[in-house]
Amino acid sequence: MQSSTRAAMEELDCLLVKEQSAQYQISPTLLWNLNGKDSKKFSSPLRWRHAICDWYYDFVDHFHFDREVVGVAANYFDRYTSINAVSLDDNENALSTYHTVAVTALFLAIKLHATSCELQDQELRNRALSKILHGTPQPKLILDMEMNMLKALEWSVNPTTLHQFTFMFHKFHPSREICAAYEFYIYEATRYQVELAIYVPQLLAEFKPSIIAFAAMKNAEEKIAAGNPVPTTNMKLSCKALKSHSGVVVDSTVVTRCQILLKIVCPELPDLERFHEAATHGASFDMQVDRHLMNSPTIVVTFDVI
Repeated sequence: MQSSTRAAMEELDCLLVKEQSAQYQISPTLLWNLNGKDSKKFSSPLRWRHAICDWYYDFVDHFHFDREVVGVAANYFDRYTSINAVSLDDNENALSTYHTVAVTALFLAIKLHATSCELQDQELRNRALSKILHGTPQPKLILDMEMNMLKALEWSVNPTTLHQFTFMFHKFHPSREICAAYEFYIYEATRYQVELAIYVPQLLAEFKPSIIAFAAMKNAEEKIAAGNPVPTTNMKLSCKALKSHSGVVVDSTVVTRCQILLKIVCPELPDLERFHEAATHGASFDMQVDRHLMNSPTIVVTFDVI
C-alpha cells in the first residue's frame, strides 16, 4: 500500500472513531417529517433555522471561507438549542434568543475552523469576526453567549463533518481511474447534496456524517450511470477499497434510506456536462475547490412555509 493511501486510511480511521463517540442532538421542535405529505412545509422553528442556514452560507461565501464552516456552525446551533431547551415560541423574545445563538454559533465556528497560516486569510478571518461582533446592537451578548455555548457543549467543538467524509471517500472512489470529469462530478455533486442536507436537522440526527456522505456519493453515481451507460460496470465497484477497509461499516439498507431522503431534499442534481469544462481545465481536488455552480444551495429546492 502506498504511503499516501496508508495515510488516508489512517485519517479515515480517526474520523470514524470520532464519529462513533458523538451523538448529533436536535430540539424536538426541529423534527421534520421528510416522508409525510407535508414534507416541504415546516413551521416557525424550522423556518427560522432555514433562514439561519441561508445567512450562514451567504456570509461564508462573502468572505470566501470553506462551506464546511456552515456545517460546524449548524452543529453548534442544533446541539446548544437541544441542550438548553431554547424557547421556540413565535414571539419577539424567542426570536431574539434564536438570533443570538445563531450568530454566536457562526462566530465560534469561524474563529475555530476558518483558519489558515496565510496572513491574508488571517486578516479576512479577523474582518469576518469583527463584522459579526460589531454588526450586532449588543456585542457583549455574543461574547457572553460564546462562553455559555462552550460550557454547554462541554468544549466539544471539533465535530466530524460531512465535508470531511466527502473528501476522504472521494480519495478512494474508482472514478479517479476512469475519467477526470467523472471524478470532478462525483466530488462536486456529493458536496452539493451534503450542503443541502445541513438544512435538515433530522437527517443529521438520524444518520452519521459518513452515511450521509456515502449516500450522496451513491446518488451522484446513479446520475452518471443514468446518462452514461459505459462506466456503469466500473461504478458498481464503487468504493471497493473503502468497503473492504475494516473500519468502514456500510449498511446498505441504511444507505438506501438516506439516499431516498436526500433525493427529497435535492430532487435534481446538476447535469454532468456542467462539470466537463472545469475538469478539462484541471480544477484541483481539495477542500477549497471553487463552488462555481451555486451562490446558495437553495437554488435546487423550493420550500413552502406555513
